[in-house]
Amino acid sequence: MPKLLLFDIDGTLIDSHGAGGSAILDAAEEYFGVSRAKLPSLQLAGSTDPAIAMDVFGHVGREPDREAVFGFLDLYLTHLTRRLKAADFSGFMLPGVVDLLNALGQEKDAHLGLLTGNVRRGAAIKLGHHGIFDRFLDGGFGCDHHDRNQLGPIATQRMQAATGSTYATSEVIIIGDTPKDIRCAAAFGAKCLAVATGDYSAEQLAELNPWRTIESFADVPATVKLLLSEV
Repeated sequence: MPKLLLFDIDGTLIDSHGAGGSAILDAAEEYFGVSRAKLPSLQLAGSTDPAIAMDVFGHVGREPDREAVFGFLDLYLTHLTRRLKAADFSGFMLPGVVDLLNALGQEKDAHLGLLTGNVRRGAAIKLGHHGIFDRFLDGGFGCDHHDRNQLGPIATQRMQAATGSTYATSEVIIIGDTPKDIRCAAAFGAKCLAVATGDYSAEQLAELNPWRTIESFADVPATVKLLLSEV
């Protein structure tokens, strides 16, 4: 039976070196006319783009209706694109990612999708910048729901439609770097491979009882074997 492998983006596949958070603050300054210095620190790791936008709306005392939130996010994506194209952009793909995607692409029983808090267009912008967006057939995105825990079934259904396969939840693995990825997997009975390539250490992630925890994707053969194992 094929495995459905759903990858997070930020901190798992790429490090945008703060470009996303800076673009959110750019959008806040333009949309609301408020100085970024007056906004509190935003909780970005593992959050969906709409949830982050809703937090910004709350901080400035505005009602976060859907139309306004997605209008704000359109502005954010404009600033994100500009920042990724800037000469001083210092983001990068994380170690082992290209080799891992190449190796999994050779495995007929590995179906690759995304499960990310980024809205779909943001995912395309970020991964497209590094040339890997087309490695993933489909997935669940922040524009599907502001609550990350609701994205697992959406991603699974989309991937089933894309591949013609049916996936038991025991064959679905979310690969991510935050506690929110672990909770998202648990919310619909999937497994989580927690990878300590973001803001959380392997020890911090392991305390939350994911299926497995690894330090990074540096050992590609071992990672592929783990993801395709029957355990």
